[in-house]
Amino acid sequence: MAVEDLAEKDVDFMELTRTQKRQRLLMMMSGAFAIFFTGFPHVWSIYQPYVMEQAGWSQGQASMCFYLALSAFVFGNIIGGRIQDQYDPRIAAFIGGGVFTAGILLSAFLIIPSPVPIYLTYGVMQGFGQGMIYTTIISTAQKWFPGRTGFASGVVITANGLCGFFLAPVSRTLLEAGGPKLAFLVIGSAVAVSWILYSIFLSLPDPLWRKKEEERLAAGQGNHTELNQKQYTASEMMRTRSFYLLLATMLFGLLSYFMLSPVSQTYQIEMGIPVSAAVSAVMFGSVMNAGTRLLLPTLADKAGRSICIKGVLAVSVAAMLVLSTAHSYAVTAAIIVMYGCYGGIMGSFPSFTSSVFGLEHAGENYGFVMFGIVIATFGAPAVTGFITGNGYGMQAVFAVGVISALTALICMMLLGRELKRIDGSQDLAAKKEVQRDGTGNDEKTVRAGR
Repeated sequence: MAVEDLAEKDVDFMELTRTQKRQRLLMMMSGAFAIFFTGFPHVWSIYQPYVMEQAGWSQGQASMCFYLALSAFVFGNIIGGRIQDQYDPRIAAFIGGGVFTAGILLSAFLIIPSPVPIYLTYGVMQGFGQGMIYTTIISTAQKWFPGRTGFASGVVITANGLCGFFLAPVSRTLLEAGGPKLAFLVIGSAVAVSWILYSIFLSLPDPLWRKKEEERLAAGQGNHTELNQKQYTASEMMRTRSFYLLLATMLFGLLSYFMLSPVSQTYQIEMGIPVSAAVSAVMFGSVMNAGTRLLLPTLADKAGRSICIKGVLAVSVAAMLVLSTAHSYAVTAAIIVMYGCYGGIMGSFPSFTSSVFGLEHAGENYGFVMFGIVIATFGAPAVTGFITGNGYGMQAVFAVGVISALTALICMMLLGRELKRIDGSQDLAAKKEVQRDGTGNDEKTVRAGR
């Protein structure tokens, strides 16, 4: 038997033990449970009227809670990613969970005339803590599934998409029963339970097993491994053209959704669509959002991440075009589709970022890519306000959404060309290295597929 066959046989038999498989399962389950609560800011619109009535805040003061939480979330991703890269993911997750839990529980006692204290707790503390656990759990999950990083991140991110579907009715019941204080205390207690569970079960895979698994994938199907891929640090990443194209793709891809989301129900009613159908569209949209967070990244593991994201963006262009021109139930269908596109982008980008810049610093790197979400979140209401303030209707806003989605698709195509150029340069360098070695061994040419 050849030496290469023996090596490959050894690699094939490097499997997870029963204990390690149970460890991976418990990590994924507790991680998904924790990620579920990171969607809590997206049900703030349900809390907002109650808080405004109790504290006497204006609409603008109350809305700031959501924007602060989202902004702090991105910075939490960056800091949490740096801590897990330099020290241990359990440290980042434990600190982040504690900050998140404290932020929610303290908010229960701070619904007072001045909004500043709750800006710090619900806004900054909640968002920052969520970001720390979000990036840590996702990057850890990806490391347990070499060659299936899309599936790994998709599973836990799906939980985030389901948060609004389940917590919205729960929150309404709690708010009606005891107001914001009761709701914050109950939700905060549930967050504390999730914090304890994933602090116990969060763990990294055995480095030797991971290395062997990556080698096996490289030998069998090299397009599914990051084995010899350059592992970019955040500073190295931000000196590449690929980073800015990826950031722009996320920004413009999400901008059209954020233009639609706040008016998705009221716009349908204005078009003469029955209220029941409009409400059902938002509910079905939430299901689509959660479903594509899992299905698209899993499909991307097989078909390629770039082609799947391009497909989602092309569908976004078509859906926004329908919204900008139609006056029938086609509007309802397009809204459901846009929810699915949003989930597809949010589910695919963590693993896609890892495939471009490597897994070792994935947490911090994805945190910087997520600045696209912040810009889109603040940019969408600004664009909408500017257009409607000049006497145009929502169809004009959606027409700009078409341009935004098309811009994202173009950026993605340019990114694909850039990645091919980089791969070509790496091929040439590897061939020269082989020629210098004189060994004929082309193992160095294996690289990650996208």
